[in-house]
Amino acid sequence: MLTKSELKALWKSEDFRPLKRLGQNFLIDKNVKDKILRNLELDPEDTLIEIGTGFGELTFDLAKSTGAVFAIEKDRKIVVLLKNIFELPPNVTLIEEDFLDVDIKKIATHKKIIIYGNIPYYITSPIIEKLFDNISLIKDIYLVVQREIADRMLAMPGTRDMGRLSLYVQYYTEPKRLFKIKRESFYPVPQVESVFLKLAVLKKKKAYVKDENLFFKIIKNAYSQRRKAIRNSLSAEGLDKEALSRILNRARLNPSARAEDLSLLDFARLANEIANGT
Repeated sequence: MLTKSELKALWKSEDFRPLKRLGQNFLIDKNVKDKILRNLELDPEDTLIEIGTGFGELTFDLAKSTGAVFAIEKDRKIVVLLKNIFELPPNVTLIEEDFLDVDIKKIATHKKIIIYGNIPYYITSPIIEKLFDNISLIKDIYLVVQREIADRMLAMPGTRDMGRLSLYVQYYTEPKRLFKIKRESFYPVPQVESVFLKLAVLKKKKAYVKDENLFFKIIKNAYSQRRKAIRNSLSAEGLDKEALSRILNRARLNPSARAEDLSLLDFARLANEIANGT
């Protein structure tokens, strides 16, 4: 792992500048790095995808603890520096690509994989969506994210942070806040603090849902009008007042409740009752 002064010297010699639009903030705190490594539950036979390799802040250590690391890095200049200056371990495959374009199926060919990433705010939701689209291939997910994103992933019904992301994450995984990371642990220093999370992939989802597309559509509609009563968001399904009353009654929901008041199980019951018909 490079220190702040070593990073600055490397960047000066190679004419490199971190790109704000890519959310490039590199870990420089060895204590935080060691704490991350202690919290990763890895097996020598594991295959791991590292989202955003940077200058190998964790790559070399990850390679020591796993059978194979697929290091994904979008920035071509970083990739060139990694190849020319750093000697990557033989079990590390460096891939110059946007993670959103990576075919996870081609990597997870024999067994489920581990995901680790320090991901920027602007691309958090697309990354989460891609991971859940491939959830059957994934064993566990470890992410460093901005604190407000972590708060939303962990939020409970009735709280300000409860939203679509909360339900999406909690439907597929058991999210756990492992520890906070100070701004000064990165260079350049980001504007907000970060949190290291584990998203333990559930073997059995917390809620039975007959139609997942309908389930997520209802959640989306509800949170697009989050200050309105749930009965109003259901109007997007083309249901008349009598049908709405019957469905809400069967789902044991208060028609005046707002989206943020409903739990994952509440939305599952609602979706299932709509799927059952009026």
